[in-house]
Amino acid sequence: MFERMTEAVDNVDSEFTKRIKKLQGRLQNENIDGAIFFQQEEIYYYSGTGVNSVLIVPSDQDPILLVRINLKHGKKDSYISDVRPSMGIGSIIETLKEVYEERKIVLGLSFDVINIILYHNLQRKIPNALFVDVQPLVWSQRMIKSDFEISQIKMAADISSKGFDHALSILHKGMTEIQLQKLIEEVTYSYGDEGNMIQRGSNNRLSFGVVVSGENTSIISGNWMTMTGLGRSAIRPYGAGNRQISNGDLIVIDKGTIYQGYHADEARSFVLGKANDRLKNLQKILIEVLDSTIDLIRPGAMVSDIYQKAESTATSSGYKEEFMGLGQYGFKYVGHGIGLEIDEPPLISAFNHTILEQGMVLAIEPKFIFPNEFGLTMEESVLVTESGYEILTKFSRDRFEV
Repeated sequence: MFERMTEAVDNVDSEFTKRIKKLQGRLQNENIDGAIFFQQEEIYYYSGTGVNSVLIVPSDQDPILLVRINLKHGKKDSYISDVRPSMGIGSIIETLKEVYEERKIVLGLSFDVINIILYHNLQRKIPNALFVDVQPLVWSQRMIKSDFEISQIKMAADISSKGFDHALSILHKGMTEIQLQKLIEEVTYSYGDEGNMIQRGSNNRLSFGVVVSGENTSIISGNWMTMTGLGRSAIRPYGAGNRQISNGDLIVIDKGTIYQGYHADEARSFVLGKANDRLKNLQKILIEVLDSTIDLIRPGAMVSDIYQKAESTATSSGYKEEFMGLGQYGFKYVGHGIGLEIDEPPLISAFNHTILEQGMVLAIEPKFIFPNEFGLTMEESVLVTESGYEILTKFSRDRFEV
Protein backbone atom coordinates (compact mmCIF):
# COMPACT_ATOMS: atom_id res chain seq x y z
CA MET A 1 0.00 0.00 0.00
CA PHE A 2 2.98 2.31 0.52
CA GLU A 3 6.70 2.29 -0.35
CA ARG A 4 9.95 3.26 1.28
CA MET A 5 11.14 6.65 0.15
CA THR A 6 14.14 5.33 -1.75
CA GLU A 7 11.80 3.13 -3.77
CA ALA A 8 9.21 5.84 -4.38
CA VAL A 9 11.39 8.63 -5.76
CA ASP A 10 12.32 8.48 -9.44
CA ASN A 11 15.72 10.06 -8.84
CA VAL A 12 16.60 9.91 -5.16
CA ASP A 13 20.21 10.91 -5.83
CA SER A 14 19.08 14.16 -7.41
CA GLU A 15 16.77 15.05 -4.49
CA PHE A 16 19.48 14.63 -1.87
CA THR A 17 22.36 15.89 -3.99
CA LYS A 18 20.52 19.20 -4.42
CA ARG A 19 20.03 19.48 -0.67
CA ILE A 20 23.70 18.87 0.09
CA LYS A 21 24.88 21.24 -2.67
CA LYS A 22 22.60 23.99 -1.40
CA LEU A 23 23.83 23.51 2.16
CA GLN A 24 27.47 23.56 1.03
CA GLY A 25 26.88 26.80 -0.84
CA ARG A 26 25.43 28.40 2.28
CA LEU A 27 28.29 27.13 4.43
CA GLN A 28 30.79 28.67 2.02
CA ASN A 29 28.92 31.98 2.02
CA GLU A 30 29.17 32.06 5.82
CA ASN A 31 32.86 30.96 5.86
CA ILE A 32 31.94 27.75 7.68
CA ASP A 33 34.19 24.80 6.82
CA GLY A 34 31.60 22.13 7.44
CA ALA A 35 28.68 20.92 9.52
CA ILE A 36 28.20 17.92 11.80
CA PHE A 37 24.66 16.60 12.28
CA PHE A 38 23.53 14.43 15.17
CA GLN A 39 19.76 15.06 14.93
CA GLN A 40 17.96 12.25 13.12
CA GLU A 41 15.76 14.56 11.04
CA GLU A 42 18.73 16.53 9.71
CA ILE A 43 20.64 13.34 8.94
CA TYR A 44 17.65 11.98 7.06
CA TYR A 45 17.05 15.27 5.24
CA TYR A 46 20.57 15.33 3.82
CA SER A 47 21.38 11.62 3.51
CA GLY A 48 18.14 9.68 3.05
CA THR A 49 18.52 7.44 6.09
CA GLY A 50 17.42 7.69 9.69
CA VAL A 51 19.65 4.99 11.17
CA ASN A 52 21.73 5.78 14.23
CA SER A 53 24.52 7.81 12.68
CA VAL A 54 26.41 11.08 12.43
CA LEU A 55 26.63 13.07 9.20
CA ILE A 56 29.69 15.19 8.39
CA VAL A 57 29.23 17.67 5.54
CA PRO A 58 32.42 19.49 4.55
CA SER A 59 31.74 22.71 2.66
CA ASP A 60 33.88 21.67 -0.32
CA GLN A 61 34.09 17.85 -0.22
CA ASP A 62 31.71 14.90 -0.37
CA PRO A 63 29.74 14.17 2.81
CA ILE A 64 30.59 11.25 5.09
CA LEU A 65 28.03 9.21 6.99
CA LEU A 66 29.29 7.49 10.16
CA VAL A 67 26.85 4.71 11.11
CA ARG A 68 26.84 3.48 14.68
CA ILE A 69 24.01 0.93 14.37
CA ASN A 70 22.79 -0.94 11.26
CA LEU A 71 25.48 -0.18 8.71
CA LYS A 72 23.80 -2.42 6.14
CA HIS A 73 20.63 -0.34 6.07
CA GLY A 74 22.59 2.89 6.27
CA LYS A 75 24.30 1.95 3.02
CA LYS A 76 21.05 0.73 1.46
CA ASP A 77 18.90 3.76 2.29
CA SER A 78 21.40 6.57 1.91
CA TYR A 79 22.46 8.05 -1.41
CA ILE A 80 25.82 9.08 0.11
CA SER A 81 28.70 7.12 -1.34
CA ASP A 82 31.02 7.36 1.69
CA VAL A 83 29.25 5.41 4.44
CA ARG A 84 31.48 4.11 7.24
CA PRO A 85 31.07 2.21 10.50
CA SER A 86 31.40 4.33 13.63
CA MET A 87 32.63 3.58 17.12
CA GLY A 88 31.43 6.88 18.56
CA ILE A 89 33.17 10.18 19.10
CA GLY A 90 36.57 8.69 18.29
CA SER A 91 35.41 7.96 14.74
CA ILE A 92 34.16 11.53 14.39
CA ILE A 93 37.53 12.94 15.46
CA GLU A 94 39.46 10.61 13.14
CA THR A 95 37.25 11.60 10.21
CA LEU A 96 37.62 15.32 10.91
CA LYS A 97 41.41 14.95 11.08
CA GLU A 98 41.33 13.13 7.74
CA VAL A 99 39.28 15.89 6.11
CA TYR A 100 40.79 18.99 7.71
CA GLU A 101 44.12 17.75 9.09
CA GLU A 102 45.20 20.01 11.98
CA ARG A 103 44.30 23.42 10.53
CA LYS A 104 42.01 25.90 12.22
CA ILE A 105 38.42 25.31 11.15
CA VAL A 106 34.91 26.58 11.76
CA LEU A 107 32.30 23.83 12.17
CA GLY A 108 28.55 24.15 12.36
CA LEU A 109 26.37 22.33 14.90
CA SER A 110 22.66 22.48 15.65
CA PHE A 111 22.89 24.34 18.93
CA ASP A 112 19.19 23.97 19.72
CA VAL A 113 19.38 20.19 20.11
CA ILE A 114 22.98 19.12 20.69
CA ASN A 115 23.67 17.38 23.99
CA ILE A 116 25.75 19.67 26.21
CA ILE A 117 28.07 16.83 27.27
CA LEU A 118 28.71 15.94 23.64
CA TYR A 119 29.32 19.61 22.84
CA HIS A 120 31.95 19.92 25.58
CA ASN A 121 33.60 16.68 24.44
CA LEU A 122 33.88 18.03 20.90
CA GLN A 123 35.37 21.28 22.18
CA ARG A 124 37.93 19.41 24.25
CA LYS A 125 38.88 16.80 21.65
CA ILE A 126 38.93 19.13 18.61
CA PRO A 127 40.74 22.21 19.96
CA ASN A 128 41.46 23.51 16.46
CA ALA A 129 37.73 23.98 15.78
CA LEU A 130 35.48 26.93 16.46
CA PHE A 131 31.88 25.74 16.72
CA VAL A 132 29.02 27.91 15.49
CA ASP A 133 25.26 27.47 15.25
CA VAL A 134 24.36 26.14 11.80
CA GLN A 135 20.66 25.65 12.54
CA PRO A 136 19.47 28.96 11.07
CA LEU A 137 20.99 27.93 7.72
CA VAL A 138 19.31 24.54 7.92
CA TRP A 139 15.91 25.96 8.80
CA SER A 140 16.06 28.50 5.99
CA GLN A 141 16.59 25.57 3.63
CA ARG A 142 14.10 23.15 5.18
CA MET A 143 11.32 25.74 5.27
CA ILE A 144 11.11 25.64 1.46
CA LYS A 145 9.75 22.23 0.44
CA SER A 146 10.66 20.51 -2.82
CA ASP A 147 8.02 19.05 -5.11
CA PHE A 148 8.80 15.65 -3.65
CA GLU A 149 8.35 16.84 -0.07
CA ILE A 150 5.05 18.48 -0.97
CA SER A 151 3.85 15.22 -2.53
CA GLN A 152 4.60 13.38 0.72
CA ILE A 153 2.73 15.96 2.80
CA LYS A 154 -0.24 15.64 0.42
CA MET A 155 -0.21 11.88 0.95
CA ALA A 156 -0.22 12.44 4.71
CA ALA A 157 -3.16 14.83 4.31
CA ASP A 158 -5.12 12.22 2.33
CA ILE A 159 -4.53 9.65 5.07
CA SER A 160 -5.60 12.20 7.68
CA SER A 161 -8.98 12.62 5.97
CA LYS A 162 -9.52 8.86 6.08
CA GLY A 163 -8.90 8.97 9.81
CA PHE A 164 -11.52 11.67 10.35
CA ASP A 165 -14.03 9.82 8.18
CA HIS A 166 -13.55 6.71 10.27
CA ALA A 167 -13.79 8.66 13.52
CA LEU A 168 -17.25 9.95 12.66
CA SER A 169 -18.44 6.54 11.50
CA ILE A 170 -17.64 4.93 14.88
CA LEU A 171 -18.16 7.78 17.35
CA HIS A 172 -20.85 6.89 19.88
CA LYS A 173 -22.00 7.55 23.41
CA GLY A 174 -20.06 5.65 26.06
CA MET A 175 -16.76 5.19 24.23
CA THR A 176 -13.70 6.72 25.85
CA GLU A 177 -11.30 9.22 24.33
CA ILE A 178 -8.51 6.64 24.22
CA GLN A 179 -10.76 4.07 22.54
CA LEU A 180 -11.64 6.57 19.82
CA GLN A 181 -7.99 7.43 19.30
CA LYS A 182 -6.93 3.80 18.95
CA LEU A 183 -9.67 3.04 16.43
CA ILE A 184 -8.61 6.03 14.33
CA GLU A 185 -5.00 4.85 14.47
CA GLU A 186 -5.92 1.38 13.19
CA VAL A 187 -7.25 2.92 10.00
CA THR A 188 -4.60 5.58 9.39
CA TYR A 189 -1.77 3.13 10.09
CA SER A 190 -3.20 0.75 7.49
CA TYR A 191 -2.76 3.51 4.88
CA GLY A 192 0.83 4.27 5.82
CA ASP A 193 0.60 6.66 8.77
CA GLU A 194 3.80 6.18 10.78
CA GLY A 195 2.53 7.74 14.01
CA ASN A 196 4.93 9.18 16.60
CA MET A 197 4.94 12.81 15.59
CA ILE A 198 8.42 14.32 15.62
CA GLN A 199 8.92 17.53 17.53
CA ARG A 200 12.22 19.15 18.43
CA GLY A 201 13.36 19.01 22.04
CA SER A 202 13.65 16.47 24.81
CA ASN A 203 10.20 16.52 26.42
CA ASN A 204 7.91 15.92 23.46
CA ARG A 205 6.10 12.60 23.74
CA LEU A 206 2.70 13.23 22.17
CA SER A 207 2.57 10.38 19.66
CA PHE A 208 -0.86 10.86 18.10
CA GLY A 209 -2.10 14.35 18.76
CA VAL A 210 -5.17 14.83 20.91
CA VAL A 211 -8.62 13.29 21.18
CA VAL A 212 -10.42 15.15 23.94
CA SER A 213 -14.05 15.65 24.92
CA GLY A 214 -16.31 17.71 27.16
CA GLU A 215 -14.53 19.90 29.68
CA ASN A 216 -11.22 18.26 28.70
CA THR A 217 -11.31 20.33 25.50
CA SER A 218 -10.58 23.44 27.60
CA ILE A 219 -7.49 22.00 29.29
CA ILE A 220 -3.98 23.12 28.35
CA SER A 221 -1.92 20.68 30.39
CA GLY A 222 0.90 19.48 28.17
CA ASN A 223 4.00 21.11 26.72
CA TRP A 224 2.08 22.47 23.72
CA MET A 225 0.07 25.67 23.84
CA THR A 226 -3.11 23.99 22.66
CA MET A 227 -6.01 21.97 24.01
CA THR A 228 -4.21 18.87 25.19
CA GLY A 229 -6.59 17.19 27.61
CA LEU A 230 -5.61 15.35 30.79
CA GLY A 231 -4.03 12.19 29.41
CA ARG A 232 -4.01 9.03 31.50
CA SER A 233 -1.43 9.74 34.22
CA ALA A 234 0.39 12.52 36.06
CA ILE A 235 3.64 11.80 34.20
CA ARG A 236 1.86 12.11 30.85
CA PRO A 237 -0.73 14.85 31.46
CA TYR A 238 -1.87 15.33 27.88
CA GLY A 239 -3.68 13.54 25.10
CA ALA A 240 -6.63 11.15 25.20
CA GLY A 241 -7.76 9.89 28.57
CA ASN A 242 -10.37 7.58 30.03
CA ARG A 243 -13.25 10.06 29.96
CA GLN A 244 -16.42 8.60 28.47
CA ILE A 245 -18.08 10.61 25.70
CA SER A 246 -21.70 11.62 26.24
CA ASN A 247 -24.45 13.05 24.06
CA GLY A 248 -24.03 16.81 23.65
CA ASP A 249 -20.27 16.65 24.25
CA LEU A 250 -17.88 18.73 22.23
CA ILE A 251 -15.08 16.53 20.85
CA VAL A 252 -11.77 17.80 19.47
CA ILE A 253 -9.53 15.66 17.27
CA ASP A 254 -6.21 17.31 16.49
CA LYS A 255 -4.01 14.84 14.65
CA GLY A 256 -0.60 14.90 13.04
CA THR A 257 -0.36 12.30 10.29
CA ILE A 258 3.06 11.19 9.05
CA TYR A 259 3.84 9.66 5.67
CA GLN A 260 7.45 8.76 4.79
CA GLY A 261 8.57 11.09 7.56
CA TYR A 262 6.49 14.09 6.46
CA HIS A 263 3.65 15.53 8.54
CA ALA A 264 0.22 16.88 7.77
CA ASP A 265 -1.59 18.59 10.64
CA GLU A 266 -5.38 18.71 10.77
CA ALA A 267 -7.94 19.40 13.50
CA ARG A 268 -11.71 19.45 13.70
CA SER A 269 -14.30 19.92 16.44
CA PHE A 270 -17.53 17.93 16.61
CA VAL A 271 -20.62 17.67 18.78
CA LEU A 272 -22.11 14.25 19.51
CA GLY A 273 -25.80 14.83 18.84
CA LYS A 274 -27.24 18.31 18.51
CA ALA A 275 -25.13 21.43 19.03
CA ASN A 276 -26.64 24.35 20.92
CA ASP A 277 -26.83 27.80 19.35
CA ARG A 278 -23.76 29.03 21.20
CA LEU A 279 -21.55 26.27 19.81
CA LYS A 280 -22.96 26.70 16.32
CA ASN A 281 -22.15 30.40 16.43
CA LEU A 282 -18.63 29.79 17.73
CA GLN A 283 -18.01 27.22 14.99
CA LYS A 284 -19.14 29.78 12.41
CA ILE A 285 -16.82 32.44 13.83
CA LEU A 286 -13.94 29.95 14.00
CA ILE A 287 -14.30 29.26 10.28
CA GLU A 288 -14.35 33.01 9.59
CA VAL A 289 -11.10 33.43 11.53
CA LEU A 290 -9.52 30.50 9.71
CA ASP A 291 -10.56 31.67 6.24
CA SER A 292 -9.59 35.30 6.81
CA THR A 293 -6.16 34.16 8.00
CA ILE A 294 -5.54 31.72 5.16
CA ASP A 295 -6.66 34.31 2.58
CA LEU A 296 -3.58 36.41 3.42
CA ILE A 297 -1.15 33.58 2.64
CA ARG A 298 0.97 34.24 -0.45
CA PRO A 299 4.64 34.82 -1.30
CA GLY A 300 5.77 38.15 0.11
CA ALA A 301 3.28 38.19 3.01
CA MET A 302 4.71 38.80 6.47
CA VAL A 303 4.03 36.19 9.12
CA SER A 304 3.14 38.75 11.79
CA ASP A 305 0.49 40.26 9.52
CA ILE A 306 -1.13 36.84 9.13
CA TYR A 307 -1.31 36.46 12.89
CA GLN A 308 -2.69 39.97 13.34
CA LYS A 309 -5.48 39.23 10.86
CA ALA A 310 -6.51 36.17 12.87
CA GLU A 311 -6.51 38.07 16.16
CA SER A 312 -8.36 41.07 14.75
CA THR A 313 -11.09 38.84 13.29
CA ALA A 314 -11.50 37.07 16.63
CA THR A 315 -11.48 40.40 18.49
CA SER A 316 -14.15 41.94 16.24
CA SER A 317 -16.33 38.92 17.03
CA GLY A 318 -15.99 39.60 20.76
CA TYR A 319 -13.66 36.72 21.66
CA LYS A 320 -10.18 38.21 22.03
CA GLU A 321 -9.59 36.77 25.50
CA GLU A 322 -10.70 33.29 24.44
CA PHE A 323 -8.75 33.33 21.17
CA MET A 324 -5.75 30.97 21.47
CA GLY A 325 -6.13 31.14 25.25
CA LEU A 326 -4.79 34.71 25.29
CA GLY A 327 -6.63 35.50 28.50
CA GLN A 328 -4.81 32.68 30.29
CA TYR A 329 -1.38 32.56 28.70
CA GLY A 330 -0.91 35.53 26.39
CA PHE A 331 1.10 33.54 23.85
CA LYS A 332 0.37 35.13 20.47
CA TYR A 333 0.47 32.51 17.75
CA VAL A 334 -1.99 30.94 15.33
CA GLY A 335 0.07 28.29 13.55
CA HIS A 336 3.44 26.92 12.55
CA GLY A 337 5.39 25.35 9.73
CA ILE A 338 5.31 21.60 9.13
CA GLY A 339 7.54 19.10 7.36
CA LEU A 340 9.81 16.43 8.80
CA GLU A 341 8.75 17.78 12.20
CA ILE A 342 5.23 18.64 13.33
CA ASP A 343 6.38 22.08 14.52
CA GLU A 344 8.83 23.84 12.24
CA PRO A 345 9.59 27.46 11.42
CA PRO A 346 8.01 29.79 10.73
CA LEU A 347 5.96 30.16 13.89
CA ILE A 348 2.89 32.16 12.91
CA SER A 349 3.10 34.70 15.71
CA ALA A 350 2.73 38.41 16.31
CA PHE A 351 6.49 38.78 16.73
CA ASN A 352 7.76 36.86 13.71
CA HIS A 353 8.48 39.05 10.68
CA THR A 354 9.55 36.25 8.33
CA ILE A 355 8.43 36.76 4.74
CA LEU A 356 6.53 33.83 3.23
CA GLU A 357 8.01 32.11 0.19
CA GLN A 358 6.64 29.67 -2.33
CA GLY A 359 7.07 26.10 -1.09
CA MET A 360 6.50 26.77 2.60
CA VAL A 361 3.84 24.59 4.25
CA LEU A 362 1.98 26.05 7.21
CA ALA A 363 -0.49 24.67 9.73
CA ILE A 364 -3.07 27.33 10.60
CA GLU A 365 -4.93 26.44 13.81
CA PRO A 366 -7.20 29.09 15.34
CA LYS A 367 -9.02 28.08 18.50
CA PHE A 368 -11.30 29.43 21.20
CA ILE A 369 -10.73 28.23 24.77
CA PHE A 370 -13.21 28.89 27.56
CA PRO A 371 -11.50 27.94 30.85
CA ASN A 372 -13.17 25.13 32.81
CA GLU A 373 -15.84 24.87 30.15
CA PHE A 374 -14.77 23.86 26.63
CA GLY A 375 -12.59 24.70 23.67
CA LEU A 376 -12.89 24.22 19.94
CA THR A 377 -10.44 24.42 17.07
CA MET A 378 -10.04 23.87 13.36
CA GLU A 379 -6.70 23.36 11.61
CA GLU A 380 -5.61 23.18 7.99
CA SER A 381 -2.24 22.45 6.39
CA VAL A 382 -1.63 25.08 3.73
CA LEU A 383 0.94 25.25 0.93
CA VAL A 384 2.29 28.63 -0.18
CA THR A 385 2.00 28.53 -3.98
CA GLU A 386 3.40 30.79 -6.68
CA SER A 387 0.53 33.26 -6.41
CA GLY A 388 -1.34 32.34 -3.24
CA TYR A 389 -2.11 29.16 -1.36
CA GLU A 390 -3.47 25.63 -1.58
CA ILE A 391 -5.23 23.96 1.34
CA LEU A 392 -3.81 20.42 1.53
CA THR A 393 -6.04 18.99 4.25
CA LYS A 394 -9.43 18.09 2.84
CA PHE A 395 -11.79 16.85 5.53
CA SER A 396 -15.17 18.59 5.42
CA ARG A 397 -15.74 21.58 7.69
CA ASP A 398 -19.51 21.07 7.56
CA ARG A 399 -19.67 17.89 9.62
CA PHE A 400 -20.01 19.55 13.02
CA GLU A 401 -22.90 17.56 14.46
CA VAL A 402 -22.43 13.77 14.57
